[in-house]
Amino acid sequence: MTKLGLLAAFCAVGGVLMASGQNIRSHYVSKAESDGVIYHTFPVTLFESREAGDLTFDITYKEHRGGRATINFTCRMAQAVPADSVRFVSGRVVLAGPVEKLYLEPEKKGWKHRYTFDADGSLLCGFFDEGAEPEVTLYAGERPYVYRAKRSAWRSYAPIGYKIFEMIHVNERR
Repeated sequence: MTKLGLLAAFCAVGGVLMASGQNIRSHYVSKAESDGVIYHTFPVTLFESREAGDLTFDITYKEHRGGRATINFTCRMAQAVPADSVRFVSGRVVLAGPVEKLYLEPEKKGWKHRYTFDADGSLLCGFFDEGAEPEVTLYAGERPYVYRAKRSAWRSYAPIGYKIFEMIHVNERR
């Protein structure tokens, strides 16, 4: 094997090891409560729409709540048209449902929207698939608004999201 081949193999193995050994502690908080531990991921901006802007989301999961998770997200749209449902898709995993509006707020150009919805928490490990090309579709009025993953941001964050929800499931089984 040539020196270049060895270097390429070393870098590939190092990249895999770094992804699996990433420090996730700076990406979530947890708090023990009398009825179980509550986990909250910090907001992360992984999706964007050419016409609307970025979509930022965070996830809250509490043990012993039937495996349900709360996904909150903020997005920008040109108009103050409240959304009625959302669909987060990554590979074969679909997290979808009706949304509850938290607020709509005017900005310089357009409107800032904040929503929440309930999702199946058991699917979250699978959602954070580094090789997937995820997207979020927000249904507002008669129109879907599609936010696609920022590729480099997704590849960087997906292993972290996976590790967080893997840890949660391991801890909940104890």
